[in-house]
Amino acid sequence: MIRTTVTCQETWEAIRADTRRYARWYQAQGFWVTLSYRIRRLRKFGSPACLLLLPLDILLALPRRLASDSRIPATVPVGPGFCLPHPNGVIITDKAQIGRNVSLFQHVTLGEWGGKGPQIGDDCEFFAGACAFGDVRIGEGSKIGINAVVRTDVPPNSVAYLPNTVIKPRSDQPQVD
Repeated sequence: MIRTTVTCQETWEAIRADTRRYARWYQAQGFWVTLSYRIRRLRKFGSPACLLLLPLDILLALPRRLASDSRIPATVPVGPGFCLPHPNGVIITDKAQIGRNVSLFQHVTLGEWGGKGPQIGDDCEFFAGACAFGDVRIGEGSKIGINAVVRTDVPPNSVAYLPNTVIKPRSDQPQVD
């Protein structure tokens, strides 16, 4: 069972770890998306006093929506040090679990399949367009390459990637000798 309650101290420590992942956190769109997620999660799953965070949650929602079209549900447990270098198009199912120091680049999808979501280990990186679906475990330190689709477990410290691009002549063009 996933623990859904969070404390102010846990949230603060996670935000501090998140800031260390960016060279200039105050200029990084991904940081503001992550901060918005952290505040929303604390407001929804923290103590009843966290309801006072509603104005801040609403205020952060504007830059989040302007900066990216990412979807990170407050129910998803995300470890400290979360980094979104290019936050556009990141979609995460509410069934996912994300470890510490994970980086997700643009258009990454962590999707649900069969009622289950991926479990991402610590220190993983998902590059542009990468997807993981269903009940898969991505081992710590693993890298998922551009446009790779993962449907099976990835062992720790592994790389999952597509083979090289195949180049063929177009079939609608005449062949030149």
